[in-house]
Amino acid sequence: MDDNKKILQVKSYEEALEKIFIKEQVRDYSLERVRKLYENMWFPLDWIKCIHIAGTNWKGSTCQMIFSILKQAHKKVALFTSPHLVDLRERFQSNEGYIEKDEFVSILNYILKFWVSLSFFELCTLIAFEFFRRKKVEYAIVEVGFWWLLDSTNIINPHITAITSIGYDHMDFLWNTLEEISYQKAGIIKPWIPIIYNHKNEIIEKIAYEKWAFLIFAWEKETNLLGAYQKKNSWIAYEIAKYLWIQENIIKTWLMQVNHLWRLQYITKNLLIDGAHNEDGLKELKKYIDTLRKNFETIVLCFALKKGKNIDIILKIFWEQDFFVIVDSANTFMLEASENIQKSLLSLWKSWTILSPDEIYLLSQKNKKTLYLAFGSLYMIGEFLRF
Repeated sequence: MDDNKKILQVKSYEEALEKIFIKEQVRDYSLERVRKLYENMWFPLDWIKCIHIAGTNWKGSTCQMIFSILKQAHKKVALFTSPHLVDLRERFQSNEGYIEKDEFVSILNYILKFWVSLSFFELCTLIAFEFFRRKKVEYAIVEVGFWWLLDSTNIINPHITAITSIGYDHMDFLWNTLEEISYQKAGIIKPWIPIIYNHKNEIIEKIAYEKWAFLIFAWEKETNLLGAYQKKNSWIAYEIAKYLWIQENIIKTWLMQVNHLWRLQYITKNLLIDGAHNEDGLKELKKYIDTLRKNFETIVLCFALKKGKNIDIILKIFWEQDFFVIVDSANTFMLEASENIQKSLLSLWKSWTILSPDEIYLLSQKNKKTLYLAFGSLYMIGEFLRF
C-alpha cells in the first residue's frame, strides 16, 4: 500500500485527532502552501459571505455575538474560531451546533487526499472551509488566528472585515511595536471590502484608504453585557449585522443573549473564569473585578501561564489582590509547570499556594463570600468547564 492509501485510513474521530495533533508543525511564514492546496481542492467559497475578524483581544467574543445574531435572524451561518477548550469540534459550528464527529472524519479524509505538509492551524482552516461548503451556508464567520497578514484564513475573499483591538501579545515570536502589529492586523483589509473598527488607528485608516476599503467606525451602543470590553465588541457586532441588513430589533435582542464560553463566565456564583492572558486583556479584566469588591470579602486569583509567558505582567496589574493560587493544570504540555511559577514567587511576601481546578472548585463551594477568578491561559480555563 502506498503512502497516500495509508494516509486515508482515518476511521474514527479519536484517530482523526491523533493524526492532527501529531502532525508536523510546519511554519514557513507564507500563504503559498495553504493557498495552493485550497485551489487544488476547489473550495467554491466565493458564493459564501465571509465575515473576517482580527484583533489582539476579544475577536472570539465578537464572532460569537455575530453568530448569535445571524442565527436568530434565521440565516444559515457557520463559525470558525480558535482555540478550543475541551473538544476540537468547538472550532467548527453551524446552526445545528458543533461539527459531527463522523463529518469531521469525512472532511479530514477528503483533505488528506491532497496531502501536503501543513501546520495544525492550516489544516483546521481547510477543514472549516470544507465544512462551510458542505453545510451550504450563506454566511461564514472566520476568526483570524494570530499571524494576521500571513494567517491561513487570509486566503479568503471576505464580504466584510473587522478589527477588534490592537495590543501587545505573542511578542516572543511576533512583533514588538504597535505600529508593526497594526500593519499586520491591517493585512486582512481587502480592496473595496468594508472594514469595521472601534478605535482610532492611523495605520489601519491609511491602508484602508490605499485599498479603497470603506471604513465604518463602530460607535457606542447601549448594552447590558458584562465588562467594558464586551460592550466595545458589541458595537462592532452591531455594525456588522447592520451592514448585513439585519433588523435592528433582532440585533439588540440577541446581543443581550450571547453565550460565549470562558469570557466572564460564572461557573458558580463565586467562581468566575475568563480568557484574559495579555496586558490589555488583563487590565480590562481588572477593571471589571474591581466593581465586584463590594460583593465579596476576598478575591482569590487562580492562574496558570502558557510556556514562555512572563508572570511579571500579572503581578504588575493585580499586585494589591489578597491571594494568589497557581493552578496545577493537567495540560502540562502547553503550560508552564507550577513548580517553575512557584520559584518566581519565592522572593515575594504575597500569599500564594498551588491547587488543582478540582480543589479550587471545592473551596468555592465552602467559601461563598470569596470570589475565585480563574484566568491566564485558555489551556487551563477549559478544565473548569467540567464543573
